[in-house]
Amino acid sequence: MTKTGGPSGSLYKSVVLMACALLLAVPGGFCQQQKKVSAASLYQQGVEKQRSEDWYGASELFQEALDVNPSYGDAWFHLAQCAYELEDYELAVTYAENAEKYARNDTSVQNLRGMAYISLGRLDQARTVFQDVLDRFPNDVDARFGLAELDLFDGRLSSAEQIYKDALRRQGTNRKALLSLALVSAELGKHDTAAVYIDQALQYHSGDAGVHYLAAYLAARRGELKDAEYHARAAMQMNPDYAKAYSLLASILYALEQYEDVIDICDYIIGRDRNNATAWYTKGLSQYRKGDAAAAVATWSRGIGIAPTDEVMRSAMELLGGDMLALEDERRSSWAAYHGRKAAEYRKQFLKSQVMYEYQRALKIDPLNVAVRTEYAQMLRNDGLNELYLEQLKFIQQNTAETAAANTTADSSSVKLSDTIEAYSSLLSDTLAKKWKVKPLYLDKIRWKLGIYYVTSPVQLLHSDSEWITAGMIAEMFSGVASTSVEAKAVPVSGYGEAFRDARAQGRDYFIIFSMTETGREVAIDADMYSARTGTKTATFSVFRTGNDKYANALRRLRQCVLEVLPIRGEVLARNGENTLLIDLGRADGVVKGTVFDVVRKGSIRTVDSGPGVMYDQKNVLGSFTVDTADEEISEGTFSRKGFFDRLNVADEVVVVSVPAGTRASGEEQGTAEQTSPAADAEGKAVAAAADPADLSVESLGLKRIPALVELIRNIY
Repeated sequence: MTKTGGPSGSLYKSVVLMACALLLAVPGGFCQQQKKVSAASLYQQGVEKQRSEDWYGASELFQEALDVNPSYGDAWFHLAQCAYELEDYELAVTYAENAEKYARNDTSVQNLRGMAYISLGRLDQARTVFQDVLDRFPNDVDARFGLAELDLFDGRLSSAEQIYKDALRRQGTNRKALLSLALVSAELGKHDTAAVYIDQALQYHSGDAGVHYLAAYLAARRGELKDAEYHARAAMQMNPDYAKAYSLLASILYALEQYEDVIDICDYIIGRDRNNATAWYTKGLSQYRKGDAAAAVATWSRGIGIAPTDEVMRSAMELLGGDMLALEDERRSSWAAYHGRKAAEYRKQFLKSQVMYEYQRALKIDPLNVAVRTEYAQMLRNDGLNELYLEQLKFIQQNTAETAAANTTADSSSVKLSDTIEAYSSLLSDTLAKKWKVKPLYLDKIRWKLGIYYVTSPVQLLHSDSEWITAGMIAEMFSGVASTSVEAKAVPVSGYGEAFRDARAQGRDYFIIFSMTETGREVAIDADMYSARTGTKTATFSVFRTGNDKYANALRRLRQCVLEVLPIRGEVLARNGENTLLIDLGRADGVVKGTVFDVVRKGSIRTVDSGPGVMYDQKNVLGSFTVDTADEEISEGTFSRKGFFDRLNVADEVVVVSVPAGTRASGEEQGTAEQTSPAADAEGKAVAAAADPADLSVESLGLKRIPALVELIRNIY
């Protein structure tokens, strides 16, 4: 073996050492390079997910990028954007603050933080952020967009329009400025101006799916449905994953009455996203319009199983199912059970008005539901309405006789029920009804006839034909008000003139025209109430609700608003001697001891020419009636004659003049029946405040209503 030495040996050793060093060094360097590439790759993948509005997938990828590189400012910023879109606004602020550490002069980060402040209701902080950006960078258009949104929140559309114009002057092709101006102009009724802006946006951004989506929406608002269809299809072709474009196209085709095409599109949407509640709703609606009501109910039933909180779809299902299904159909029981569970939840929170609403909805759907009716009866008993409680028990007994005979358990229950009925019948043996030999259950108490009308918009982004569903729900809600007869017109009217003509021809007292707007988080119902005799406006109601059960709460509040302007009216049922009268109003109608009525000749009461209240000629006033004893459905009291001659007859009318202060409960202290009765005196003034915690205004809670327009503008990127 030859011994290596000299220069050649040294060179060999050096090469070996260098090779070893490289073997040790390269893997570490390679890993560092791999980490850097991986963070950037994850970030790019997240951006792609974000573009297709997959906020959850994008958030996951940005989080992974930050795990690799915690100082990745762009990843923090895009993560903040995703949190903002997912309505995690506090988190969006936190992420934006982290992004600012690595991009101190990036105004887009600060502007995003300002937008998150708006959504959190911290408007002063938001304005400070945007103004600070503009002080340092006067040409920053995003800060101007933020200030414009603050104006939109306050309803200052013209001011917002001017700010968008200022932004457009600085960047003549800015996509968001053009689209925002188009939307604001349309909201202001400047449809020609809106068309100019959308045409410019299409010219500069013809390959943008979002531009075509809004072009479709604005064309649909103008009633140009074929043009709207073209742009919606263009948006889908440019972005096959654009779920909102598919939904908008379905709404447009629904308005065009192309129901088969709508069903096909909805099936496609459901195939891609089974949880898309709008697709289930629209599919069922199209099936109904095709004449297949059974398929519509089945579709909505499946949709509700997937999206149980979609109140409009549930209402559509219950309205249609209530008309077509047999009383014994088991679906009624399952639908009623949902409302029974809701009632139980509200009962734990001591929200009596919501509890009563849910019980009434359940019994409207499934009148034979013994469990719900028993709970409702208990509620009546707890309110001291023993006569109504007894009537509920008798109804249960009559409709469970066959079941009771079929098995021992039912028979045991039947015996207990019979004993309770017997006990309460004995307890109520000395009521006014027994004394006067009157059957309150069969009294015709209807004093007010109302019509519900609506004007529909060409297309809705969430629930097509939602006004039709809402009109039906409003009419159903008044079915529990004994003194009102309310009918909803099944088709939209062209406007006030058609509604007035129809209401007057039908002999109604009032008619209501309403409109409805909704976003994913809010619902607003604006209604005008008119006299059907004169056509003059009686009252205006604007109801806005957000949060859980927003739709039901909005409907309840609207009913309450109407009842608060309807005077309490009744008629004389009987007379004993000269001064003692019996009238068909009782505690269930808000009447208490000491309530004073004017007694008026039958047929002489009219609605006032303008505003709420009633009027009658003083020569037709027969006297005054004061309640001495108020039972649940009828009252007895003292009549004081006006004038020398006694002109009073049975069936003459009475109208409330005053109710003793502090005797009529308000809010959640109201009794079960009080919440569903007229609550005004002859002048149309509410005799008791009727606010309940669920009916507090958004402003009183320090919140801000987010207009639907803002929701659309926020989705512009």
